[in-house]
This record gives sequence, C-alpha cells and structure tokens, in this order.
Amino acid sequence: MGKRILSFADRRRLRDEAVVDFRHGFINRREFMLRATAAGVSAAFAGRIADAISAPAPMPAPSRWAKQADATITFIKGPHHPDDPKFWDTLKQEFEASHPGITLNPTFFKWETMDAELTAGYASQPADVVYLVDLVLAKFVNAGQVADISADVNAEDFAQEKAAIAPFTWDVTDFGGKTYGVGALGAAFGIFYNKDLLDKAGITEFPQTRDALVEAAKALTTDRVWGFQFRDSFPNYAHWDWLPYVHDDGGDVMTADLTAQNLDPKAAAATQYLADMKLVHKVSPEAGAYEWLTGNRPLFEAGGIAILHDEFPQAAVWEVDKPVSFNLGVAQAPATTEGGEQTTMGNFGYATISEKSPNKEAAWEFVKWWTSADVINPYAAEIGLQTVRTDSSPDFKSKLLQQVQTEFVPKVQGVQLAENYYEMLTNIWPEVERAYRGEQTGEEAMKKAGEVVTGLLGS
Repeated sequence: MGKRILSFADRRRLRDEAVVDFRHGFINRREFMLRATAAGVSAAFAGRIADAISAPAPMPAPSRWAKQADATITFIKGPHHPDDPKFWDTLKQEFEASHPGITLNPTFFKWETMDAELTAGYASQPADVVYLVDLVLAKFVNAGQVADISADVNAEDFAQEKAAIAPFTWDVTDFGGKTYGVGALGAAFGIFYNKDLLDKAGITEFPQTRDALVEAAKALTTDRVWGFQFRDSFPNYAHWDWLPYVHDDGGDVMTADLTAQNLDPKAAAATQYLADMKLVHKVSPEAGAYEWLTGNRPLFEAGGIAILHDEFPQAAVWEVDKPVSFNLGVAQAPATTEGGEQTTMGNFGYATISEKSPNKEAAWEFVKWWTSADVINPYAAEIGLQTVRTDSSPDFKSKLLQQVQTEFVPKVQGVQLAENYYEMLTNIWPEVERAYRGEQTGEEAMKKAGEVVTGLLGS
C-alpha cells in the first residue's frame, strides 16, 4: 500500500534516462549527479562514473519461464482509451523484459463487434489470452472455449494474489466449481454534464428526479444545443443508458433467479420516458441521428449537448488527456421520484486463457503479471477504469474519476450472469429502438421484448 507505483509516463522517462535501476527505484543521470556531488564527489568524477554505468536498466529477475521453451502469447481486448495501443507498446516491453523467452503480441477487437469477432476467433485459432467481459463470459465458458485455470489460481504461489482480488470476481468466474478467469478491470456508466451550460440556465444542482431532468433538458435546449442525449443504437452499447432507468423501476431483463422475463410490464415506463425525450419533449436528437464516437461525443465536446450519458472512463480523456473547454460534472441517472433508487450500471472484465492455446503456461505467466497491483493499477489510472483489487486502487489523475470511485462505484449494479444474456439484449433491442423512433409505445415494446426473453429462456 505504501509502495510507490510509477505511472506510464514516469516509467518511460526514467527508463529512457536511466543510469541505475533499483527495480522501480530508478535513478536518472541528474539525480545520480546530485547525490554524488552531495556526498563530496567532484562533478567531473561523478560524470565519469555516470558515463561508465549508463546503460539500459538491468533485466528484472527472470520468471521461472526462462527455463522453458520460447513462446509467443497473443492477447486480445477491446480498446479502453484512444491511446490504448501506445500503452500496450510500453506494457509489451515491460512484460518481455521481465519474462525472457515469452513474446507478447497485444491485439484489439472492436467493442461494436465484440461478440462476432470473438466467436469467429474461437472457431479458428483464438488468442492465447482473451479479455472477456461479464456480458459474454458465460457464453464462451459453456461452449468449452475457455480453459479451466483452477490449478493455477489455487496454487500456493498465487494464494496472496488471489486474496487481493475482490471475492465477487471469483464467484463470477466459477462455473461448476472450476475457475475460468482472473478479474482485471471494471467500468461504470452514467452522466456527464456541461456545468457552464447548466449555470447559464440557472440550474444550480443536477436534477435528482426524472421530471426534474425533463425540465432541465427543456431549459437547456436551444437551436444550437441539445439538452439531453443518450445512446440508442445497440452497437454503441445503448443498453447501458437504458438499464439504469429500468432498474430504478424494479425491472431487468430477467427475474433475479433467471427463470422468467422481467421487462413486461416493469420496463415499459422507463422505455417510454427515454422515447419521450426524443418524441415529445424534443430535447434529444431523433434516434440514430449521430454516430456515437464521431457525432455525439464531438458535439458534447463542442458544447452542443448539455447532458450526455456515457462511460465514466471517458473522464480520463475529457479532464486529463484532451480537456474540454468547460467545467465538467458527473452524475447518476435520476431517480423515478424524489428519494427513489438511483442506479449506476457497471460491468467487469476478466483475463481468460483459451482452451485451444498451445502455450497455456506462458499465458498464465502473462495473466499473473497483468493483473498484479504493480501493473494493473497504473494501467487502470491511464485508461480511466477501476480495478477489482482490494489491496490497492489506481492513482487517478482525474478528480471526476475519484468522485465516481467514491460515490458511484459502491452503488454499481452489474449484468445478469446468464449464458445467453447478450443474445437476449441483442434480440430485444430492435423493440426498444422502435419505441425510440415512435413506431410503438414503451408498453408495446416491452411486451414484445418480454416474449423474446421468454423464448430464449425456453431454448
């Protein structure tokens, strides 16, 4: 806990400038000269010593893998940050330096086509290590495509690490008493808002109820600004913006015991509420008006949207990497009525090993390394995600992410862990979109959606 964990920027700078590397306690040339001259050594002599010992940092102690055959490990995940490939260039170098004989090949799938890409990959030659989110974990485990890592997870040399990872994650990756993944990262979803626009409209507090949000969005909407916007397309993961309102009304895709649908009638009011934002109140663009990454986000950045549902990791971009020009705030979706429940949706990702991987031992070395506190915490801080470790947390540069971690993450509700949950979301979403377009009511949409879920449960 008291141990210094260096950021990616520190690691790059100190590695590039290193004279001595005392394993995370780097000394660059300037620091070496200051220490040497302070100890009474002349500057000229200290300079000669520095020149003599200047060299790339010595290799960290090699892992046990060094005694085995060389291997290349391919890792695949979705991008969590615009600069994620650059972050993984650094991680690749660090992993290979500490694991001689293992080459790391980081790759990415697109979040919009995650399920299709992973399905195709598993059907041919999958990556050795796959980052699976809870939306699809059960599907691929039950299809026999994820390796049982129980022996590794329960080994004595992993006991301390296992204890430092949140217990709920081990419950999620437990199928029939066997373990199929190690918890790595978590993301929460909610609302960003332009404080300057709210202040200008005389709104001093973010709306806490649905009716108040409607009134605020009306006050904020002009011929140049949309008062409110949320995702409506399934490829853009629109369910994250719909589910908080559904949960607040006691609804969900299925009942808590996963035996029956729970959309009809409980999700009807929430669906109609969001549809009305577009169709009745006209404070939100019509369904499909803008593509999310190239339309809605840039519009929000330019001050053209006042209140925007999105993923809280985006705070790392809008507050730190490419700061917006206005004061930014974060909030939960409002309660149905005053004092009612407010939900923050979230999901979690797991490092898994493919059953087809020919290099499972090397893959496990990577999984252990990546999910360790020294590696996952600085990475999570850079990309704006939470970790699932109980012994430490990311050192977020973003004050908004610190707020999310403190106020909203404890209230996070996750997805339902059913094998065909993602299939259910995929198949009910056209009904939600039809409601958003005014082609049917929320009540009609949820009646049909409930029938879809019931059919899939029966199958």
